[in-house]
Amino acid sequence: RALFSASLLRPRAFAAPLACATAQAEALLGPRLRKWLGSSLEAERRKQIALAKEAEAARSAERLAEWATLVVANLWQIDDRATSAVVEDWNNGGAKVKLSFAGGQGTPREQADAAFAKARRLRRGSAVVAELIRQSEAVEARLQGWQARLADGGGGAEDEELFALRAEVLKEAKKLKLKVSGLEGAAAAAGGSLPRGKRSATKPAPLAPSQTSGWGGREFVSPAGVPILVGRNRKENEQLSLRVAREPDVWMHVRGVPGAHVLLQMSRVKGKAPPAEACLQMAADLAAFYSEARDERKALVTYASPRHVTKPNGAPLGAVKLREEGGTIVGRPVDSELIPPEVLGAREAERFGGKG
Repeated sequence: RALFSASLLRPRAFAAPLACATAQAEALLGPRLRKWLGSSLEAERRKQIALAKEAEAARSAERLAEWATLVVANLWQIDDRATSAVVEDWNNGGAKVKLSFAGGQGTPREQADAAFAKARRLRRGSAVVAELIRQSEAVEARLQGWQARLADGGGGAEDEELFALRAEVLKEAKKLKLKVSGLEGAAAAAGGSLPRGKRSATKPAPLAPSQTSGWGGREFVSPAGVPILVGRNRKENEQLSLRVAREPDVWMHVRGVPGAHVLLQMSRVKGKAPPAEACLQMAADLAAFYSEARDERKALVTYASPRHVTKPNGAPLGAVKLREEGGTIVGRPVDSELIPPEVLGAREAERFGGKG
């Protein structure tokens, strides 16, 4: 829109170059949209295949529990060193059943206990996997809808239609936790504006030289380009809170439960601008996510100035005390739109991907 307005205010000599720029923007945006939609659909289908395998594993929980029950019911006649045993299954009309035991994995009783524990984990995961499959299918349908709209234009959609589709995709894709890095680049090249509230993603705050060269913990970048440091253990929490933090950084910690110390490094930003709301929210979401409140929809996060963070005499490693709180922010560890999707995805894989 700004591009067309400019052509009305400038001399006629500028009209042709501006029209050319618009055509180039459209030519760049269309292929990028098609490429992004294709790769996103492929990634979603790979995800569904992996989830289907998880669902199949979850369905084996009942068979595993039945095996363990049969072992426990017949322990009186199974030797601790047995590699197999033939028993009667009275839930199946007294049919003879052969039970096999893995060598080197404990006694039959220990293997039955392990099977019961695994069956419980699989049962817990089955409902979650089913919901993840439902969500993935909904995302796939959304992507296919966008793909159909793009195809309806025959590759020659009008500029305004392409820009409107790109704006919708950018807005909705982030809610669906889809990566949109390629499309944001297309937005800038196409001369269009980003969705409301996302401009800071392309205009990062100017940073001073790094003051954290010795930092080895987690580091994220806020929507305005401000570094956010997150401790991974007590040692890093103490390092972050007492040696790295300085004015005008913002220190955070989830209230009332153990968790990581988090630092929004405003000291890295040139000038004295206050932190943007999105930067504070992302830091609060991370503080809640890396805490024992990570499964809650909301968690109160305390923030403070570094000058008010102190260590009491004799306190254990990583323990600090606040002389004065700055206030609280509601962190959203479960459905945050600011925590990177790959971080949320890695956590889901860890919880429900058989690593427990």
